[in-house]
Amino acid sequence: MKKETTTPVRVGKFFIIGSSLAIFNYLLYIFLALVIIKNSGLLWLSSLISTSVTTILAYILHSRITWQERTPNKTGIINFFIWNALLALIICPGLTWLFGLITPLYDFAFNVCQAIHLPFEYSFVESTSIFILVNIVVMVLNYFFYDRLVFGKGKHEKS
Repeated sequence: MKKETTTPVRVGKFFIIGSSLAIFNYLLYIFLALVIIKNSGLLWLSSLISTSVTTILAYILHSRITWQERTPNKTGIINFFIWNALLALIICPGLTWLFGLITPLYDFAFNVCQAIHLPFEYSFVESTSIFILVNIVVMVLNYFFYDRLVFGKGKHEKS
C-alpha cells in the first residue's frame, strides 16, 4: 500500500465540503428558528435538529467523495458518528454557553441589525451569532481531528 500525501486537491475537497455543510447547517437552523419553531426559548432545538440533519448529509458526502480515494479504518464510520454526536450533544452546547458569556459582540450585531432595519429580536440575533461562532470552531476541530478519527493514524490509499 502506498503512503498517502496531502495534496491541494484533497485540502480543497475538505474545504468545499466543510464550507458547504456549515452554510447548509446555518440556513437550516435559520429556517427552523424562523419558520417552524418560532420560539426563542426553543432555539436549541433548531440547533440540535440542523446539526443532526447536517451530520447525516456529511456522512453521505464524505462517503461519496472522500472515501472513494481512501478506506476508513475498522472503526472509522462508528468514530464518525460518535464524534458528531459529541459535537451535537456536548461540545456545541458547551461552546454555546461559553460564547454566550461574550455579550458585547451580540450587542454590536443587534445594533447593526437595527441600523439597517432588520426586524429581528435580540434573542434571535444573539443565538444566530453564537451559532455562527460555534460552527467556525467545529470546522477547525474537524480539520484537526476528522482525518485521524475516520482513517486512523496511518492514512493509506486503497490498494
